[in-house]
Amino acid sequence: MLKLIPALAIAETLFGGLLFAIGLYFLLRAVRIANFWAAVLSGAIPFILYIIYSTQHWAGGDVLAIHFVVFLANAGLLGVFGSMRRKKQSMHWGPKVIIGFFIFLAISNAILLSIAGRGLPHGLASFFLPVPENGRVHTAFPGVMPHDRNKSYQPHLEQLQQQQALGWQLKLLGIDELSPGVSQRIAARILDGQGQAITQAEVTLNFWRMANSRDDKVYSLKEQAVGEYAADVILPDSGRWVAEVLVKQGDKRYRKQESLFIGDD
Repeated sequence: MLKLIPALAIAETLFGGLLFAIGLYFLLRAVRIANFWAAVLSGAIPFILYIIYSTQHWAGGDVLAIHFVVFLANAGLLGVFGSMRRKKQSMHWGPKVIIGFFIFLAISNAILLSIAGRGLPHGLASFFLPVPENGRVHTAFPGVMPHDRNKSYQPHLEQLQQQQALGWQLKLLGIDELSPGVSQRIAARILDGQGQAITQAEVTLNFWRMANSRDDKVYSLKEQAVGEYAADVILPDSGRWVAEVLVKQGDKRYRKQESLFIGDD
């Protein structure tokens, strides 16, 4: 499906929608639309536009719900503001506190949703979280894990110990040039602990989509040169992805993950 609408961050759709709604309300009032209908349209039109946006960039029902609640609350607030302004009344401090609380709630929820979908900014993640020796820390929500993938953590620890003992080095080439919907050659260069090329290995490259597991992709990399394995990769959409490389050579196993964001940051 052709993506005619560019992907936006949650903060951009939420707060951009709020600014649009406020501007729309005052525009409608300027052309003498009744206060009630100006408030209703200032909430309905931004939400309809977001529904259209969601048909191409679905972020989940929770994100849709928070847009609906925020646009609806904003419409109610504008309606009350317009009514009191027309009657030349001042607002009591109690409603002001309630309105401030819901504004704080909307902002904090938008921040949490943005972190869940895109992860912490690299600067914050490197400051607050430990720096791993093999790969990056993934701060975005990875999705629901099936029970059969979480039966025991001990095999995972054993695999990490075996991998560290191997001392292999793996570097992904071309991963930073990926764009949604565009074919790109991705290569994995694999060396052993002595810097010698790993040859005749079975290499698999998995791409996990953080927002939609149906977009996950699996590619088998073929050895194109000594110790270098490659394949043409195409990812369907922008957003937060995790690239996982699995290497098998005889009874040896190696695994590496990288977090990447496809599209505009």
